[in-house]
Amino acid sequence: MKALTILPLALFLSVPVWADGSPWLPVPKSGSLNLSYVSESAKKFYRGKARRDLPFQKIDQDTFWLSGDYGLTDSVAVDFQVGRADVSGKAPSPPGPPDQDGITDINLGVTWRVVDEDINLGAPSVALRLGATISSDYNAGVPTAIGDDASGVEASLIVGKIMGGRFALSGEIGHRTRDNKVPDETFLNAKAFLVASPRLILNAQYHNTMAGGSLDIGDPGFNFGRFPETTEDIERIGLGATFNATPQLGFGLNWFTVIDGRNTADFDAIAATVSYTFDVYQAGRR
Repeated sequence: MKALTILPLALFLSVPVWADGSPWLPVPKSGSLNLSYVSESAKKFYRGKARRDLPFQKIDQDTFWLSGDYGLTDSVAVDFQVGRADVSGKAPSPPGPPDQDGITDINLGVTWRVVDEDINLGAPSVALRLGATISSDYNAGVPTAIGDDASGVEASLIVGKIMGGRFALSGEIGHRTRDNKVPDETFLNAKAFLVASPRLILNAQYHNTMAGGSLDIGDPGFNFGRFPETTEDIERIGLGATFNATPQLGFGLNWFTVIDGRNTADFDAIAATVSYTFDVYQAGRR
């Protein structure tokens, strides 16, 4: 696995919409810091499960994300993610929803690896992650809301395997519960990584969020103030690449698109990331 010490860096260069978990942890007293810029745009949305044109021209969202992770022990690591977003509804006539800007909700997490593929030969790495979301301060009752403005907790099971020195797969399944009448969510993340060259890593991603509840946009009793209460399902795919300029410095470029949803915008997005890894033992990730 030592030949693949660059591979897990790519896990933190994926589009950081949520703080996805990883079964590959930094060694103690090492970690990474990542700065990402994500540009999203949508001209259509899902009203319930029906895909329709937005009632105004389009929604644009630009977000700067800061995320990172740090190894506490051989089997425990912590992570965080926070951002600043600017959301606008383009609509010269009639007037669109008000623009929004501010700090995103904060996500904090701790991951415990219960099986290490380095030690248990033939087995995948298996980890458990507990996360907490701390709500920020913005208006959640408009189509241009930064998020749901809700705090909560989540738990997930993560499995990953590095195969043949050039290929890796990881998957995560979890459950999230939040306040502000936001429906509980079950989420799935799947990623595949290919080492194309010693410095270039390609990745493919799949994400699916499945919410409980039954309230749809436009239902009797719905109003903008109840946006966080709607059943918001999101299914998206993504492709990306990571270039490791040095063992410490990496650059990532990712694209994703929503392929299905419910009560959500039909976003296309591009994300650019710069990542710095610090490792006092020069041992990489394992």
